[in-house]
Amino acid sequence: MSKPRFLLSTLFVATLFCGPLWGQSSAFDRADVNDDARVDRDEFGRIIIDRFDCRDQNNDGAWSLPECRGPGRVTLDAADTNNDNTISRDELTDWGDRRFDSLDRNRDGHLGIQEYREWGLSDM
Repeated sequence: MSKPRFLLSTLFVATLFCGPLWGQSSAFDRADVNDDARVDRDEFGRIIIDRFDCRDQNNDGAWSLPECRGPGRVTLDAADTNNDNTISRDELTDWGDRRFDSLDRNRDGHLGIQEYREWGLSDM
């Protein structure tokens, strides 16, 4: 096997096995604002609100169906507690609290990197 082909093969395998970890680890690092190797409820909530603000394309303070594409549709179904086909900031915050509780398997009030990875980057 030629050297360039070997390097490409190695890169492919590394991406296959490590790529998702790199992406999630850096997302974890961004979420872990105080660098204590854990994401607490406030840090998790900040991520939820940041994603809300990013997805609220028309700046009306709610996510509507067109703003909830892909995995966001699952979030809409789970978070829309008043069944108006939109998610308000309060509804999303409440959903984030429930989601944090479901991910915090050891109930220590923090998400370690393994627990955070269970959330995945496409959960919203």
